[in-house]
Amino acid sequence: MVKPTPSRFNPDLLARDSTQYSVNLPLKQFIRLQEFLLDDSGEMQATFRFSRRKKAVMVAGQLTANFRLQCQRCLEPMQYAVDEAFEFVFAKSEEEAQKVPERFDPVVLDDSGQIHVVDLFEDELILYLPTVARHETEAQCEASGYILFIDEARAESTDEHTDEQVEQGKQSQSEGSGTDNVRKNPFDILKNLDLH
Repeated sequence: MVKPTPSRFNPDLLARDSTQYSVNLPLKQFIRLQEFLLDDSGEMQATFRFSRRKKAVMVAGQLTANFRLQCQRCLEPMQYAVDEAFEFVFAKSEEEAQKVPERFDPVVLDDSGQIHVVDLFEDELILYLPTVARHETEAQCEASGYILFIDEARAESTDEHTDEQVEQGKQSQSEGSGTDNVRKNPFDILKNLDLH
């Protein structure tokens, strides 16, 4: 049986049975996340289950979302899909959260031992954002024509430089092959210097 998640809840109480929970949240409810998005359309869906592990209360599940971002290559809108598993452990304070093993993501509860469902997922959604938003393939990107043009120009430039380097190498070899061109020691002039 899958139950809808309350907007604010005590994880300790929800962990007392093995019920699976689900939630659908509009992205416009995630205020901090919106700063990174092109717009607040779409929603996040998650299904999860609470459990106990020794003294800790855990929640594990799967979340999906579709973000509208701005491609940093062509500056046009793009879709970025998230479909990730998660596992959190709840902590009563920041001090307790620092003691949580590194393999778990801690979530700090408020003073009454509760948490808002938005606060449960917002940090995780922000972490899933790409460092640099770009279309997955060049074919999807409006800038793909420019990229091909730049790549061709670079290739031509590299070929020209290679030809110049070969020509310079030949000249230096021909100059160095003469017996008159003996390499001079820059300190030879100091031998004739009168220091007395």
